[in-house]
Amino acid sequence: MRTTFFSKLLLRVALIVFGAYGSLAQEFQLERTLQGHEGQVQNIRFSPNGKMIASGGSDGQIILWDVATGRIIRKMKGHAKTVYEVTFNKDGSLLASAGEEGTACVWEVATGKNIGCFQNKPFPTFSGIFKQDLVSVSFVVFSPNSRHIYFSGDNGYIMKADIKTAVSGKVQPAEVIHSTNEPSGRWYSTVTGGTVSQDEKYLVVTVGNLVKFIDLNDGLMVRYFRYEGNYLNDVVNGPFPNSIATWSYDGKVTFWNATNGRILNSYQVSDPENYSGASFSRDGKLMVTAAYGTSVRIWDLNNGKLIATLGGHRQIVRMSRFSPTDDLIASGSYDGSIKLWRLKKPEPEEPIVAAKPEPKPNNEGERPTNNSSNSNSSGNTANSGNAGGKESGITFKDEKVEVGKTIQLSNILFEQSSFLLRRESYPELDKLVAFLKENPNVSIELRGHTDNVGDPQKNQTLSERRVTAVKNYLTQRGISEERIETAAFGGSMPIADNSTEAGRQKNRRVEMKILRL
Repeated sequence: MRTTFFSKLLLRVALIVFGAYGSLAQEFQLERTLQGHEGQVQNIRFSPNGKMIASGGSDGQIILWDVATGRIIRKMKGHAKTVYEVTFNKDGSLLASAGEEGTACVWEVATGKNIGCFQNKPFPTFSGIFKQDLVSVSFVVFSPNSRHIYFSGDNGYIMKADIKTAVSGKVQPAEVIHSTNEPSGRWYSTVTGGTVSQDEKYLVVTVGNLVKFIDLNDGLMVRYFRYEGNYLNDVVNGPFPNSIATWSYDGKVTFWNATNGRILNSYQVSDPENYSGASFSRDGKLMVTAAYGTSVRIWDLNNGKLIATLGGHRQIVRMSRFSPTDDLIASGSYDGSIKLWRLKKPEPEEPIVAAKPEPKPNNEGERPTNNSSNSNSSGNTANSGNAGGKESGITFKDEKVEVGKTIQLSNILFEQSSFLLRRESYPELDKLVAFLKENPNVSIELRGHTDNVGDPQKNQTLSERRVTAVKNYLTQRGISEERIETAAFGGSMPIADNSTEAGRQKNRRVEMKILRL
């Protein structure tokens, strides 16, 4: 295809813009713009399978969108004012929404039916000064088993509602399970965000400058962390095990150890006094943020650098999200639109085929013929002895490749207790990419292992995420996903003694098993 002057210009601009931000420059292209709200878009959320987006706006509407086509699946009206939050349950069959007027509602995704709404507890006074009801709901989440919703907002109360008791079209009271207000009953601050912890034991909320962990079984606070900067606006689970990420009104996203409250890292993602939330790519390498004017910003979590800024909205971008299943970003703006941005994958390189050399003439000036005179001493032709063709001569790292053979990939390194690949891993992975490109018939299984230190279930999850990170590295460099299978074993298959650090280091490994040649 002939390259036009305009496409060349766009490419040059992209190289300038993305090259300025560091080594992980990646180009996201605008795929489509969704229009349907009659006011500002306040929040957006992908369904767990990545096929739908739910959005809530200042028009009180919730809209379900088809990601593949950009078409509206249905509109749902259940709030009198702005919809602050939309979220799916784990299997994507239910949707919950939170409204400025003080209700949290539950919807059936397949039909759009309103299962029922629950009222936030009114708070009659605002610090004893302003006489007004504090009922606005800022967040809502499902319990791990999808039987309950938890929500809160301006009043400082944590509410719990049983979905099975909901009555369609009716607003019912909910149960107060915890108060973040002062022991005297005096109002402390708005509960601005909430999520269920990675281990599904706690409701994690932000209130004032505190992060609180509330036991889902008894509603008791088990621990809290204090942020020394500004007030906190939102909290989400982080991209690596046992981590959370908060957004604060000083414009920073901060990563925390969810057990001891140690701050792991912090990013200045917007100007102060802006609020939004952070979202992470499926491999945990990138973070997308909003609230920086009309732009979406993408960050490399390996080195902390800003690598891309996506423009196109006419008013402030209030929220941005990564798809949980695809290299796709959605952004929602006060201009009433949602934009979908897709990672542009590099064009696959054309294989370089060496020209077949012309045979040299023999002493009589004639070209040699393909007859028995060209056989080797054993009576076989020079190209025979390879019953399987090229395959029997394949090697990787000086090891002969055979079906069923497992080869350890040395120098595949990750951040501590994380599935983020360290840059020292890239040379080894690039060798594997080259091997797979040179041998297009080879299919492999990547096998992830950890040592036996810590919780076995967490080790299993960590090995799964690490091996997925390696697979993503390969597929992003042109290796077909169909050629790569994955398996993870946690700490169940050691190859060395776990009682020594040297042995544990050997057990933390990624291997390649040959499936097909």
